[in-house]
Amino acid sequence: MEAVVKNIPLLKKKEWAGNLLEKFKGGKGVGESWEVSTHFSGVSKVLYKKKVVPLTDFVKRFENILGFKEFPIIVKLLDIGKILSIQVHPSDEIAKELGEKDKGKSEGWIALSEGKVYLGVKDHSKEITLDNLRVFEAKPFDTFSIYPGTIHTAENIFLLEVSTPSNLTYRIYDPYGREVHIEKAKKCIKQVRIRKDRMKLKMKEFYAEVIEIDGEKSFIDERVNILIALDNVIIKSKNSLGLKKYESCIVLPWTEYVITGKGFIIRVHPNY
Repeated sequence: MEAVVKNIPLLKKKEWAGNLLEKFKGGKGVGESWEVSTHFSGVSKVLYKKKVVPLTDFVKRFENILGFKEFPIIVKLLDIGKILSIQVHPSDEIAKELGEKDKGKSEGWIALSEGKVYLGVKDHSKEITLDNLRVFEAKPFDTFSIYPGTIHTAENIFLLEVSTPSNLTYRIYDPYGREVHIEKAKKCIKQVRIRKDRMKLKMKEFYAEVIEIDGEKSFIDERVNILIALDNVIIKSKNSLGLKKYESCIVLPWTEYVITGKGFIIRVHPNY
């Protein structure tokens, strides 16, 4: 049995895309690389037994080992060359109240480059504009927790995003002329705790950490692990595979594995 499988991401073009994902993943104008997703708005794939299969099929095959029928998180790389819309995500309760098919969304960002992250409103009595948002000059490996109801955007930055399995976003302002959702957004917005950290992203639903590898490091976890390589590494286990920069893989629960190389890797797991 292959306990470690390489992800084949779903690439999405975006108006705000930079050129980093284009360089490493191919495809002009790609702003998002969905490394792990079984969500109905986009399903990624894995390389299993030398065949490319939808992640939904892989999850179904190993449901008893994984402990879930739907992947409980989405993992993406975001190549933001310009600026995102000013946006907010609802909670599960608000999404249900508004009659949405999708659930609410909690997410977190790990900065992989320098850039700007806007998180939270300075003055809720004033209009929500870019000037009225709290701005952080992000450095690589800064982490940002984005709870439902938090106004946010980002500019000229490369990010890893981990979220609950939802694609529900309400735009308050969009510089690219896309639809905005002012009234729905108003129902979501609230004053929330702004949490910035480094190297670790701790949310109720998931956990992510940046790990430095200099030789070998061993791991075993009762939960499924997602590994995102920031430098070339080798994952050794019941089967072994190499990951190039910005490639990722899934490790099945209770699998002992060793990461070999020199550089950094991000390890993510859902909390269940």
